Amino acid sequence: MDIASFIGAGREGLTQWANMLIAELSGLEQLIAATVSMESAVAAGRLVVFLALVTAVSQLTARGPGRALAGLEHWALASQGAMASIRRLLGLLGRLGIETLGIALMLGVGYALLMLGLVTGEVPRVAALHYLLALAVLRFLSMATRVALAPDYPGLRMVPLADAPAASWQASIKALLPLAVFGLVLVVPVIAVVLPATGQLLEAIVLAVVLLQLRRLLASAHPPVSTFIRTQRARTPGMLSRGLLFVLGIAWHWGVGLAALILAGVALLGPRSALLDTGLAIGATIAIGLVAGLLGHWVGLFARSPVHVPPAARARLPMLEQRLRHWIPLIQRTANALITAAAVGLIGHVWGVWNLWVWLAGPAGQSVVGALAGLLGVAILSLAAWLAAASWIEDRLNPDTGSGAPGAREKTLLALFRNALAIVIVTLGVMVALSELGIDIGPLLAGAGVIGLAVGFGAQKLVQDIITGVFIQLEDAIHTDDFITAAGISGTVERLSIRSLGLRDLTGTLHVVPFSSVDTVSNYTRDFGYHLGEYGVAYRENIGEVVSHLHKAYERLKVDDAVGDAVTGALEVDGVTALADSSVNIRVRIRTAAGMQWAVGRAYNRLVKEVFDEAGIEIPYPHMTLYFGEDKTGNAPAARVALTQGGKPAAEDE
Repeated sequence: MDIASFIGAGREGLTQWANMLIAELSGLEQLIAATVSMESAVAAGRLVVFLALVTAVSQLTARGPGRALAGLEHWALASQGAMASIRRLLGLLGRLGIETLGIALMLGVGYALLMLGLVTGEVPRVAALHYLLALAVLRFLSMATRVALAPDYPGLRMVPLADAPAASWQASIKALLPLAVFGLVLVVPVIAVVLPATGQLLEAIVLAVVLLQLRRLLASAHPPVSTFIRTQRARTPGMLSRGLLFVLGIAWHWGVGLAALILAGVALLGPRSALLDTGLAIGATIAIGLVAGLLGHWVGLFARSPVHVPPAARARLPMLEQRLRHWIPLIQRTANALITAAAVGLIGHVWGVWNLWVWLAGPAGQSVVGALAGLLGVAILSLAAWLAAASWIEDRLNPDTGSGAPGAREKTLLALFRNALAIVIVTLGVMVALSELGIDIGPLLAGAGVIGLAVGFGAQKLVQDIITGVFIQLEDAIHTDDFITAAGISGTVERLSIRSLGLRDLTGTLHVVPFSSVDTVSNYTRDFGYHLGEYGVAYRENIGEVVSHLHKAYERLKVDDAVGDAVTGALEVDGVTALADSSVNIRVRIRTAAGMQWAVGRAYNRLVKEVFDEAGIEIPYPHMTLYFGEDKTGNAPAARVALTQGGKPAAEDE
């Protein structure tokens, strides 16, 4: 249909309506005269009684639950933290239930009176039905505003407003609702039964007045609502959410006004069913938006609530609380995405864009829902597995719990296992998630195998370092601060990783030794040590006497202030080990604490020297013997000896 045809049809419809209105107004006097009768008076009286009874029941059911609502508010505010949020949500649901129960009771009484025949006549019954419907609609809308604003019960208020703005908004909406509801649901339909054109005129007047009042309400509500939206935008992460809130803060009142204009246009130009459908769609959209916003608000409250870990668990797992706080923003974004998707789906279904229930019942919907459920399940299980593994490793690394402070070996292995577990959990989670999405992971596994083989060939030395390091750590061969010999280098272990170790030798040089070059590890500081010493004495000394003096030096060693405590075993004398060129060698062995064998050996050497000196036992040392030869009779030739004094020949005696 082109614009000209549309304008022509509108002009024709307007002309017909004007003619009908003129005819109805001209016949109004006759209509009034025809309805004045005793039967009409009795029907009107019955209608008045019905209206009075239904109004009384409505007032009683509206005011009766006041004490229950006050108790519900007190209960909702009697807790803090996450439990307070849950109680507040339950309090809101409880208030909705109480209000809905009152409306249902009013409707039940009204329909019971109609079924009992209290109201007679076609027009009075229509009026009674529409009055009952108007009361129900008014009660529902009033309930929605009271639940959202709750001027009398701040603890149950959904909208974050102070008491004064909440009371002001409630008063403005309370003044607007009766005019709109009774005018459109009661007065206009009842008059339209007898005078259709007049009913349309009254409907246009009521809609115009309602739109003007709504405009004033939106103008007064725009600044605080926009401020609240901007505040929420500042707290919301993510560019998309912030952009949507920015647009909403600028144009929310235009959206509400446009929805009201559409509803008014449908009411004036369309059939009554279209008005009902459009009104229900708009109301459902608003309800879905409010519920989605409420759920998002509660998710935000849970996300901002402090994470409370029991004191016993906090003592064993001090990082658990921080780890949980690290994952909460991701959980919040996931929950908000699911809420947004559900709201969009429901709104599209309400407006007829798609049939959500048919799609969910079909193979495509079941596939998507199953994939989403699988992804969520995989994510939850992966997160739980990682938290459990990380917490267990943290408990083992905590020096205040378990068997005390872990050693370097355990720290290294636990750090390795934590990284390995993270890789395994992420890999398995990604593979299972891709499988849930319907992607064939067989080629991916084959490709990963080929890549792993290529990396393995290209990094053989690195793989050998890591594997050798793992087995050395598992065998507990090396600790930090041990003195070892590895790859021909001796030194103190300063750094121990999964791939290499750092050795500091006696000159202070740090050697970084990859594990792949370590064939043998000699650890001098594990469990205990021995001082092994050989002491040579002259051939003229008595061996028994020498051994006795070695024991005497050992007794002094045991009471030495510096190293006496490091001596952990008796003196072991192995006996004469060699008859050397200039000495008789006797070997002894002394058991010491781990790493103290060198200090004990130095102290024992000093004491042996002191004891031998006291006893006059000769410790041989290298010397030279001059041989001048001898004649056939065995006599040696005389040796001429020149005495010197101060480096010069001494003066000969006179």
